[in-house]
Amino acid sequence: MKLEKFSECARILDPRKGFAETSQVIEIRVDPLTGGISRINMARELRPKQEIKGLETPVPPDCPFCPQNIDRDTPKFPEDYVREGRIKNGGATIFPNLYPLADLHGVCVFTGAHKLDLDKFSKEEIMEGLKASKEFFRIGTERGAIYHFLGWNHMPNAGASILHPHFQLIASRSGLKGERELFEACERYWKREGRSYWSDLAEERNSERYVGEEGGILWVAPWAPMGTYEVIGFSTQRASSLVALDDGGLEALSEGIVRILKGLWELGVRAVNMVVYSFPESVEWFSLHARVMARPSGATTDKAFLEIYGSEVGLTAPPEAYAKVLKSRFRS
Repeated sequence: MKLEKFSECARILDPRKGFAETSQVIEIRVDPLTGGISRINMARELRPKQEIKGLETPVPPDCPFCPQNIDRDTPKFPEDYVREGRIKNGGATIFPNLYPLADLHGVCVFTGAHKLDLDKFSKEEIMEGLKASKEFFRIGTERGAIYHFLGWNHMPNAGASILHPHFQLIASRSGLKGERELFEACERYWKREGRSYWSDLAEERNSERYVGEEGGILWVAPWAPMGTYEVIGFSTQRASSLVALDDGGLEALSEGIVRILKGLWELGVRAVNMVVYSFPESVEWFSLHARVMARPSGATTDKAFLEIYGSEVGLTAPPEAYAKVLKSRFRS
């Protein structure tokens, strides 16, 4: 049996050590049967955990992401990555993850508020975060990291260890396994059908699952959702990456995200996961797109044996049903 592993090394300027440069090794193991990937960084066991303790959870005075602490308590990039140490745009700040899962793993704090409900995020906050993320991924592209992954775990029951809203950014040369599989599937579809999957998906404007469109970003509930109330927003302008979007494109994506969040709030959703898939090489078969799904409230989980070991999803709401509610947010 061939047991394959390799490693990546993340360099940061550590605030716990007077911003001296330190490094962490991420061990990446490949399952010899399925090709599944495990990323191991034992330092992540030390991550602080913030919990919601009642409806009015007080703001912890030592939250590293709050405005009064962020410059003192968050790490910096080495100067050969980012000359100023951090990337800033408006109210958004990007710094390296203190407990990384890849050699170029950033955190984007895009609001000064420690806790925000889904219906309270503004277009400006999301756009400032996306614009700062665009710069992070541009730097990654220059270093040969052409796979761009933006993730958001909103609330602890969606996987957030820090309650303060933030994006996770990973730029890599080889891509996460899910990214590679997605890009390969898009290319296979294009070769098989003679057209892009995304151009076909744009025809969903006439379906019950159509949600809305904003500035060249079309939102639709997928035919086979991968999670509760999942929606996809994708570029109809053949933009393949955040790096390729101008301010108008970033504003349109931000506006759509905010509308989706407000619609999900109306459906009773309090926690979400979001991803933006971005690929800076312009190809006919891929479009920049975001996926957003609801996560359960309280201590329950929506991931059990079927999802974890069956690689399938059990749902209760068909996409045609919840698309009607979300669509109302795009009429205003």
